[in-house]
Amino acid sequence: MESRLVPVNAIIALWSSGGSYPEVLRECGYHVAGVEVPVRVDDGTVVIDVVMFHPGRNVVLAAEAKSGANVDLRQAGRYGRLRADAVIQEASISVSTGGDLCVQPLYCCSAENVHRVKQGLARAGLECPVLAFDHETINHHGAPFLDETLTDAFAEPVPVDGSPPRIIPVDRESPDHMFDDLAVRAAVAALSSGRTEASLPALAEEAIPHLAIYATRARKQLERKVDAAARRVARRDEATFEYLGRTGTRDHAVLRFKRSPETAAPQGRTQVYQAIMRPHREQPEYGSESQATQMSLFDEMMGEFLQVDSTMVEMEDEG
Repeated sequence: MESRLVPVNAIIALWSSGGSYPEVLRECGYHVAGVEVPVRVDDGTVVIDVVMFHPGRNVVLAAEAKSGANVDLRQAGRYGRLRADAVIQEASISVSTGGDLCVQPLYCCSAENVHRVKQGLARAGLECPVLAFDHETINHHGAPFLDETLTDAFAEPVPVDGSPPRIIPVDRESPDHMFDDLAVRAAVAALSSGRTEASLPALAEEAIPHLAIYATRARKQLERKVDAAARRVARRDEATFEYLGRTGTRDHAVLRFKRSPETAAPQGRTQVYQAIMRPHREQPEYGSESQATQMSLFDEMMGEFLQVDSTMVEMEDEG
């Protein structure tokens, strides 16, 4: 996982982690309503990294995920001037409970940066809770939560086992090769299901499973990134993929599959999938973290197909 994405994944994992992280916010009644949500204030716009909402208490959490130690004073000031109704509107939140709405900024950062983050927030005049995480605990610093259930939930260090799960795999700053990895995985998944083509919107949703919770502008940016990745995938493997752009009767591009490993004998299917994946595996060096991520994606994908092929071959041998 790119270090920049660790804080946002930590926040979202507190809502939904698949059991690998303590889902404290979900247990307290909150759900994620949006990611990268732009909201206007009096002197500009603040893009909220993660918006969470408690429908029973009408409480909005506007979370800023800090990967570094420096606090943007203007941005922090805008967080302090957020209006609950504006966040509700921009995040398309449905409010079903009567009563006042309230919004509270929340900063999330690594434990090693929490002291400097708190100093920056003090200079900006923003009093808000700060959640600091490391590989063992999540700790509450700064102001109390407006919702007392959250204050109680974080009254003691919350134990964790390592880094948060990789829920958000990329953002608009991620390098092209990471989008290529996701695009080819999504294409291979479509191939293995017997499909003959995949629309680019469907491919983007397969590549980035949480795409639907992004605000419109951020979602469109990510869709364009996946679209560009699909073009590269098709150029690298013209025998398997064909990229078809928009037409007068179709408002989206399509990735067409010209051959399918599923038509091969079980003994040869894995080799065909390997041949499809290999051109996208052989990327330039991008540093140890990116390279390790790329390798793990390939190994995970091929491991799944190796397991399937092995089972099918055993079944044929038994027959």
